[in-house]
Amino acid sequence: MGINYLFPPPKPPEKPKTVVTTDPSKDPTKPDISKVTNPTESALEKIKNDFAKTLTPVKKDDIKTFSIKTDSFLVKFSSLGGRITEYYIRNHKEPDGSEFLIAKDPKFKINFDGTEEYAVELSRFEGFDFNLISDKETIPYSPYNNVNFATSFDEATKTIVFEAPSPDGKYTIQKKFQFFPSENYFKFHLKVKNQTKETITLASGASEMYLRSFGSLGPILKKREDFNDRDVAHYFRYYYLDGSFKDHVDGASAQGFLDSVGSWFGASSESKDERFEVKKGINEKVDFVGTGSRYFIGVLDPLADQPTGVLLDNRKGNETGVLISYDNWKLAPGEEVKLDYAAYVGVRELDGTAFRDSKLDPKVTPASPFAGLSESLDKSFNQGITTPLRNGIVWILKKIYLVIPSYGWAIIIFAILFKLAFYPLNKKQAESMKKMQELSPQIKALNEKYADDPKLKQEKTIELYKKNGTNPMSGCLPMLVQIPIFIALYTAFSDTADLWHSPFLWIKDLSEPDTVFTTPKLALIGVLSINILPLIMVGTQIIQSRMTTVSTDPNQKMMMYMMPFIMLYFFWSMPAGVTMYWTMQNILSIAQQAYTNKFGDSKGKDGAANNANAISGKSSPTPQNQRGSRNNSKKKKN
Repeated sequence: MGINYLFPPPKPPEKPKTVVTTDPSKDPTKPDISKVTNPTESALEKIKNDFAKTLTPVKKDDIKTFSIKTDSFLVKFSSLGGRITEYYIRNHKEPDGSEFLIAKDPKFKINFDGTEEYAVELSRFEGFDFNLISDKETIPYSPYNNVNFATSFDEATKTIVFEAPSPDGKYTIQKKFQFFPSENYFKFHLKVKNQTKETITLASGASEMYLRSFGSLGPILKKREDFNDRDVAHYFRYYYLDGSFKDHVDGASAQGFLDSVGSWFGASSESKDERFEVKKGINEKVDFVGTGSRYFIGVLDPLADQPTGVLLDNRKGNETGVLISYDNWKLAPGEEVKLDYAAYVGVRELDGTAFRDSKLDPKVTPASPFAGLSESLDKSFNQGITTPLRNGIVWILKKIYLVIPSYGWAIIIFAILFKLAFYPLNKKQAESMKKMQELSPQIKALNEKYADDPKLKQEKTIELYKKNGTNPMSGCLPMLVQIPIFIALYTAFSDTADLWHSPFLWIKDLSEPDTVFTTPKLALIGVLSINILPLIMVGTQIIQSRMTTVSTDPNQKMMMYMMPFIMLYFFWSMPAGVTMYWTMQNILSIAQQAYTNKFGDSKGKDGAANNANAISGKSSPTPQNQRGSRNNSKKKKN
């Protein structure tokens, strides 16, 4: 059923004061962008300006703007293009009554329709088009972006309708947006109607029609020239096609290694336009498409009619997003194509995609206007295989935060709880390290005695371990257990919006490195950030290494002492929350090892030394021999 029947507007759209411009894709005077392979910001701006010169200008007084407020969002629309021009996520209350503070920094204070709000803009101030494109040469710009649509706005139902004829006048398009007061979803409905007395083909296999919804998502948190590899990876685009989720780093080619291999052994790539790539579905077709940033995602989910494929822009620096492609629009006179979509814009969290009103939740209410919503939307979070662990960590941190409203203390408490939860393993590790230290003289003696026979040395060493009931690998188990936890922690602190701009002690933002000073630009190095936590972390790592290193192999010893500095390299640019957790784990491990060394069961250093002397063949005076020696000396004196 079309959205017209689900959400009828209170009144028909006003007579369009439409300024229809010439379709740039059909205009022989349009600028030639067929050679544009690197749409940098300046190049794209030039293309837009060149397009504008070929179009009939729209009078400023004829352009209408609209605003919609929900519990979570602030949205601005324009009749020019019939599109979203600004999209903000605001501070708001969650269903459980807790405050969701996404805009903590004063720089996010804005004036929205005369009201001061704290909100983060998500479209990079480029807006979201939700417009059709018939010629991919004009991508990412739609000719409809230059059309002034007729409008109808119902503030009570938060519904806005845009309508305009096509550039050639053969069909009309109607776009309808409906928002819901408490939801993070909105509905988008697209209707295309043939206005001629002839059958027209708008999309076919030879000439497809594309729908562009979300471009690259914001916010951009730093200057592009300051981006490192981790920053680049935070921005991505994705699609779910034929039951498989695919994602690509934003602004880069979507072609992978296998595509390159195919071009090496296949036909010449000169005849293939590698700027754009169409992916087609066979069975399940397109489930959803979208874009993502560090903390947020935008998803468009076709609810009824599944499109056949997607179009990917492979040009370097593009901010196009993923376009949905259609190839089967053939309309008889007066016939319509009605397409219904659900759109989600919000945080990359399951809590965000949960419905607040059960009447709108399709899992609870089958007749919900969101019936047909994909059950795989959580894949769009793009958080890796440790997502369940990551979600569990975030849940624990939020629960601790409710009691102690500081994510810094929440991390410390979580580190202690984690240590307690794995106390048996940690205890075994500490005892194993103690035993290994006690056996160190004997291992050294074996290495010296069998230096020329490595095989026998290994056999004697294993025999020594078995005799003393120890295993050098047992100390590695707690470390192995922590690896997936560490990966999940990294993900949690990297993309959890709650931690964004959360301070602690001298740390301004737990989701970023704790930089306290930045040097001027240095030769060969560039700008160098001075971070305190990684230095504290490497200090604790060195202490821990000195307490647990038992190897007598110089190469292994060197590796053990080098490891803290290798860790320093990796942790230098990591979120402060991750580094603080690791530092706390080191401190707790040092404390436990020190306690075990002092109060744990011990065979005694004298016994280990005597055994070492026995292995090496050296004589070692026993207490009995020592008494005999003293008696002999007494006899001599007498």
